[in-house]
Amino acid sequence: MTTSLIVLVAGAVLILSGRAVGVLIAYVVLALMVAALGAGAALASPATFALFGVATLLKVVLAPLAIGLFVRVNPAAEDLRPSVPVPVRLLLVIAFALAAELASGMAALAAVPMLNLVAFIVLCGVGMLIVHRNLLAHMIGLLVLGIGIGFAGSMLAPGLPEPIELGTAFDALVATFIGLALVRAIIVHDPLLDVESLRRLRG
Repeated sequence: MTTSLIVLVAGAVLILSGRAVGVLIAYVVLALMVAALGAGAALASPATFALFGVATLLKVVLAPLAIGLFVRVNPAAEDLRPSVPVPVRLLLVIAFALAAELASGMAALAAVPMLNLVAFIVLCGVGMLIVHRNLLAHMIGLLVLGIGIGFAGSMLAPGLPEPIELGTAFDALVATFIGLALVRAIIVHDPLLDVESLRRLRG
C-alpha cells in the first residue's frame, strides 16, 4: 500500500508540476522505487548484480545530476510550460490511476505482478510527453517511460534480468546524454525549449 501511494504521488507530481526541479525529484523517487522492487532479481548472479548497479547509478544519480546541472546553466529550462491548466492535468492523473487499476483487473493480465504500478508509471511517462511543451520535460518523460518499460520487462520476464538491465541502462544513457546534447543545440535557436521549435525545424 505504501509503495502504491509513493508511486501515485510521484506520478502526480510529474504531470502536475510545471517546474523542472519538482519533476526531477519525482523521477528520482520513481526510479528508486523501481530499483528497490527489482533488487531481488539482481542477486541472481554477479553479472546481473553488476548490470543492475550500473543501470541504477545511471538512472538514479548520473541522469538526474546531468539534467540538474543543465537547468542550473540554462535557467529558462526550469519552466516546463504545461500546455493545459492544473485541473485538466489533475483529471489526467486520476484517469491514469483508474486505467492502471482497470488494466490490473483484466483476466488476461492477472498473472503479471504489480501491473497497476507498471501501467501507471508508463502512462505518466506518456502523459509528460503530452502535457508539457518544454523539450527537457519530454526528455524526463522518456526516462520515466524507460523505467516503466524496464519494470514491465522485469515483471513479465523475471528469468531474463541481464538483458532488461542492459536495455534500461542504454535507454537512460541515450535519453539523458544524447538528449541533452540535442537540447543544448536547440536552445541556441529557441531559449524557451518549446517543442514548437522542432515543428518549425521540420518545416
